[in-house]
Amino acid sequence: MKKLLLIIATFSTLTISAQTSVYHPFPDSNACWNFHYAPMHCGFGIAYEYYSIIYSGDTIICSKSYHKLTTPYVQFYTSGSCTQQNFPGYKGAIRQDTANRNVFFVPPSDSAEQLLYDFTMQVGDTVKGYTQNFIFTSVPDIVLSVDSVLVGNDFHKRWKINSEYSIYLIEGVGSTFGLIEPSPGSVIDVPGYHISCFQQNGMTLFPDTTGNCQIITSINSNETISDQIKVFPNPSNGLFAIEFDQPLKISEVQVTDILGNIVYQLNTDNNKNIYIDNLPSGIYILTVIDKDKKKINRKIVSSQ
Repeated sequence: MKKLLLIIATFSTLTISAQTSVYHPFPDSNACWNFHYAPMHCGFGIAYEYYSIIYSGDTIICSKSYHKLTTPYVQFYTSGSCTQQNFPGYKGAIRQDTANRNVFFVPPSDSAEQLLYDFTMQVGDTVKGYTQNFIFTSVPDIVLSVDSVLVGNDFHKRWKINSEYSIYLIEGVGSTFGLIEPSPGSVIDVPGYHISCFQQNGMTLFPDTTGNCQIITSINSNETISDQIKVFPNPSNGLFAIEFDQPLKISEVQVTDILGNIVYQLNTDNNKNIYIDNLPSGIYILTVIDKDKKKINRKIVSSQ
């Protein structure tokens, strides 16, 4: 029996090793990354932004071919002293050197490319390139660990480069911290970027294959769902009712404070009214998530 278990364990190790030894290049077309931006501190206000980065055609820069990166639209909510930070438009150009497992980036209004990702790094290596052009610190990230993660039906290699913000670089996907955003290094209380999902050719591949990873546009279908949700009274004395005009496939309800901390969470299949009680005084974001992982955000104010 022990020999059999040893053989199974050895086979499993070899299988995982084989899965992660295959290089998975960046997509060549029809790619979409969705991101969520939220500042840690923003005066007495709150801000949330949701946006996509997509391929929007090809371009030639200095005799090299690149894919253009564009953000079609930004869904945002700000209050207090918060201001919008991400905007629609051209975000730069990207190309890959598959043979050397590198990805390069040309920022907007520039013609000189910079290294964006090096997918040959080992544990202990210093991370180099565009994402290490620090705004807040001059200390570069170091590769902390190397393992694999499921993308679609295949395991892709990934590198953990920052524990403070749990930033990973994933083959074929890129950085979990905004794709082309500079790393905050070890500085705390820096605005955070988080990848919501990645899809190619209309198929959601990350973080799983079950969600709806549609491109965020000004006519996003979330607006239709939003019209079917009512929250009242608002402001209130700490008691809120969420009413659905018609049955929706709601899976989760969250309430977060101005620092992004979850103060209320409910997993539910209930499409009837939902009540939230005893919220302390303050400004909150109510998030309703449906079965396709579409999110509707509403500002609610408690004056308890």
